[in-house]
Amino acid sequence: MKKPDLLALLLILSTFLLSACKNEITPEWERFYSQAQADESRVEWLSNVAVDSYGDIITAGSTVLTGGQRTQNVLFVKQDSNGSIIWTREYDLAQGAYRSDDKITDIVLDDEGNIYAVGVQYIVQNDQQRYGSFILKVDRYGDVNWVRNLSDQEDARDIEIHSDKLYVTGFASQVFNLNGQRLLKVNHEKAWDIEIDASGDFYVVGAKKAEKYAASGQKRWSVALQAGLNPQASIALRQDGSAVIAHNHDDRTTRVSGISSNGQIQWNRKYNPAKQSYGFPGPALVKTDWRGNSIISLSNDRGRRLVKLDDLGKELWQATSTGIVHDFLIGDDDAIYAVGGGVNEKYAGDGKFIASTRPTSGTQITTGSIAMDGDTMYVAYSAVNNGDIDFYLAKFIDQ
Repeated sequence: MKKPDLLALLLILSTFLLSACKNEITPEWERFYSQAQADESRVEWLSNVAVDSYGDIITAGSTVLTGGQRTQNVLFVKQDSNGSIIWTREYDLAQGAYRSDDKITDIVLDDEGNIYAVGVQYIVQNDQQRYGSFILKVDRYGDVNWVRNLSDQEDARDIEIHSDKLYVTGFASQVFNLNGQRLLKVNHEKAWDIEIDASGDFYVVGAKKAEKYAASGQKRWSVALQAGLNPQASIALRQDGSAVIAHNHDDRTTRVSGISSNGQIQWNRKYNPAKQSYGFPGPALVKTDWRGNSIISLSNDRGRRLVKLDDLGKELWQATSTGIVHDFLIGDDDAIYAVGGGVNEKYAGDGKFIASTRPTSGTQITTGSIAMDGDTMYVAYSAVNNGDIDFYLAKFIDQ
């Protein structure tokens, strides 16, 4: 080979290596956390990660003590931006009165760093079995301020905060003030997701219906949905009062619909997964950007597909990759950050792949959550660590 040819080859190889390095983001740090003491065996099952107004990170979920004295309680862990533990809080909703398996399904934070969590319980009392659901407040110091029972059904799926009010949905939608006083309850078909607009009107979606309610609880509109949709659902709002909903369907496709501000279906879309699988499906997720465009995530244990639609439902682009998606965010610059199965990716607003993190080994496929604080990303999972399943948290600097 001539020297100029060799030099050209080395230049091409150097460029390739530089591109490969730029496309993989390594964590600033990684931390595992287990609530296990002495010779205990525990499983830490993650639900959410969030960043408070002080820049501290909250991971939330359940801690399960395995063995003959099995217990399952809610667990909160607060860490600083260096990953150091500030406090941990394990809380038993039963408080010794009976046995319950407690599971967090969602959390939100207020401007003071207080945490509000909703979840479900499997309760055994006097040899009788039943379900329950709860909402609780943990202050920024880790103290449980109050707990409220929501119902005797497993119905607490989503919580949002708006204008110092908490909105919870499930078999009913309920509104609380920050002191835990219930202000409103609206009964409806089982819903999975709730969103609130600027005026305080709230929108819910489940397998059978999408509905909008006034801040007072009066129903503004109701849309009956097609048959075969799964209970897990997602809804996103636009500034004009219209909405976009997403569901997985029994036929293993994902269905997306646009609903006008007066409750009329404007368009429907159907998407197949990136790779066919009879394994675990990821949730159907939808979010809207400031322009009113929608980002839809559909996935299974083998592959993921991200789709961007404009406000009329016209497809702008698609991107496919490997692995499940359990959570994603849209950044201020319209970039999309998707996490799941230990595979974390960033895409530009035009769908171009930007970067990924190296896969996190041992992550549990039904967990995954992401939070951002400026140019810092925190990704959380449940992951295998020395043979146990612990909370896993990693910090990344956005590039």
